[in-house]
Amino acid sequence: MNYSALFSGPEGELATFVCRFLEAKGALIEATGSRIDLLLPKSLSKTLALDDYISITPGTVADTRSDGAPVYPIHFGSPLLEKISAMAGARPPLLAMALTFEYLKQGGYDHLIRDQFEFYKTTGRVSGFGEVKTHYLVVTCKFLAQSDEQKEGLVDLAVNMETGAVVPEMIQNLTGVGKDYRKTMSRAYDRADIDRLMALVRQYVIDTVKQEITEFRQSMNRRFSRDTASLDEYYRALENEMTESLMRTGLSERLKAERKEKIALIPGELAAKQADLLNKYSIHIKVSLSAAMAVSTPAVKVLFTAVSGRQQKNLSMIYNPVTKSMDPLVCEACGQSMYRIGLCKGLHLLCASCQARGCSLCRS
Repeated sequence: MNYSALFSGPEGELATFVCRFLEAKGALIEATGSRIDLLLPKSLSKTLALDDYISITPGTVADTRSDGAPVYPIHFGSPLLEKISAMAGARPPLLAMALTFEYLKQGGYDHLIRDQFEFYKTTGRVSGFGEVKTHYLVVTCKFLAQSDEQKEGLVDLAVNMETGAVVPEMIQNLTGVGKDYRKTMSRAYDRADIDRLMALVRQYVIDTVKQEITEFRQSMNRRFSRDTASLDEYYRALENEMTESLMRTGLSERLKAERKEKIALIPGELAAKQADLLNKYSIHIKVSLSAAMAVSTPAVKVLFTAVSGRQQKNLSMIYNPVTKSMDPLVCEACGQSMYRIGLCKGLHLLCASCQARGCSLCRS
């Protein structure tokens, strides 16, 4: 059904989403004036805790049909929309897409590699290249940052399925590329594949989220500093007042002893209050997978011979036609993506951190 002819505006888009979802789940739909009547399958009506025959309308005004049946308004925050949104997001969708290019770069890889990569006690040269088909997984993750307040949003990340390299700027550059959406996957992705990649990209996702919540984090830090300063000032004034009270004439030794005990407790009370504030304004981040898109694309595999002293190692690099640059390499010790080429004595490809600590693979 063409819903664009029935609904308009933001609430119309929400009503369209509800109708498309219910229709995909087997509901029969009929337009009646400004509302939509739906006949739901038994299983669906039971899951949503609704009657089999319902109606919906965009907006915030609840109504009933002439036969007394309810009409559910669809707007941000409406109960039916919340239920359907939860159902739609329960299992992250996986989409397949193939990219097409009229032309692939056929040379100049030596220059491109020198521009992108930093060589640490290593030199090298391109020894060959050829066109290949490679695969990427673009993941969309939802984050929830919770503190005294909370902030949520979405972040995207692209990872090469063959190499495990996380590719910056790929998603932004997909806009102008020819795409062919597929109903079937060009390659199978088992649970082990997905778990391996999610473990790989999790740290990158967290780093991206931290960049996204910079202002939120600064706001929480400012409030923490403000409340900590007020707390310090209060307890300092309290301690000064109680200390001065000890100098009053006529104060019994028993009262002096009691006040001295209270004064001695002040640092502990202050520390406990400070710990409460720290817990209040600490930021806890939760990340979950919202969607994934399997992307297959032609690319160029570039064979690069890296030379370290009298030893050499053959590396495979990928020229990515979407970013028009080389994908990063991957540290063989920790799996981090990198643009710094360094080899240990055992010829393991290492990132700067792993090289500084010493190769964990051969202890050299």
